[in-house]
Amino acid sequence: MAEKHALVISPHPDDLEIGMGGTVAKLVDSGVKIISLVVTDGRRSTSVYGLSEDELVELRESEVRESVGILGIDFLVLLRLRDMKEKKNQVEFKKELSETITRFNPEEIYLPHPEIDKHPTHRVVSSITLEAVTETPSHPSKIWCYEVWTPFPKYERIEDISLQMHVKCAAIEAHRSQVEYKNYTEGIMGLNRYRAVFNETAGLSVMEYAEVFMEITP
Repeated sequence: MAEKHALVISPHPDDLEIGMGGTVAKLVDSGVKIISLVVTDGRRSTSVYGLSEDELVELRESEVRESVGILGIDFLVLLRLRDMKEKKNQVEFKKELSETITRFNPEEIYLPHPEIDKHPTHRVVSSITLEAVTETPSHPSKIWCYEVWTPFPKYERIEDISLQMHVKCAAIEAHRSQVEYKNYTEGIMGLNRYRAVFNETAGLSVMEYAEVFMEITP
């Protein structure tokens, strides 16, 4: 039986963990091979440590490698781009992404929403991703958007991550430089708890925590 692959696009080193760490853990448990593609190097991140940009890049890379180990992700692709404001970086990202899609031929791609997410870097990355998908011969069967900075007004898929929540929290906590100044763990636990309690599925819910996704087409 051929291996199944899923590609997760993270504009910043911790977006996968915050937005869909529980679902990634579920996919890994089911035998899906996860490719985590991290676009920027995190040098523009807020830091309470007083580090230089280069020192912060090194720290954030070590943090994402630790979180990948916690989640059991098979492949980590670090593009190490400084930002997504410069055109040359956008071109480089599109090229590297196309090569990654061709190499792994993922059945699914996950990314922040190109319009709803309020972070400008997230929107740029996701818009370029959709362009790249249309220009790459091997198309994924599904493209899903995950929540990071902006809750979705609706969704087409909900994943019960009650059993994976402790793994997700540990993966987020691996990004110590970021949770030191903003409690991402507590914030996303609140959102995931809300999604479980107020889910839109029929019948009685027994979920404790859940992640939701919007399907999108290029």
